[in-house]
Amino acid sequence: MRMPIFAVVTLSTLLCAAPAHAEGDPADSYVSAHGPEVCDFIRAQPNVVGVRHAVDHILETSDLPADQTGRLLGASVRAYCPEQGLPVQEFVWFVRNHQQNGGSLGASAIAGL
Repeated sequence: MRMPIFAVVTLSTLLCAAPAHAEGDPADSYVSAHGPEVCDFIRAQPNVVGVRHAVDHILETSDLPADQTGRLLGASVRAYCPEQGLPVQEFVWFVRNHQQNGGSLGASAIAGL
């Protein structure tokens, strides 16, 4: 499955932005319910593969549109595992670089690092 470029751009933007919270924000609800699980994926494998597993988990468990994946990942990492920011940044770089060069983002592409 290819991650849409807008999800990657959103992800990279949100990792650097301060968290914005609104009352009743579905992203806040998601992060409260699933943020620790997202971080567990990254802690279990603190590299781009672990982040990819976290992204897949978000896509499977979120009711929000796929373009919100970066927002949910960034908010989960900021709230529950800020020490895992480096693997997330590496994942963003890898996805952006791979897409700019016309590659796919299947499991074999990520596992091939």
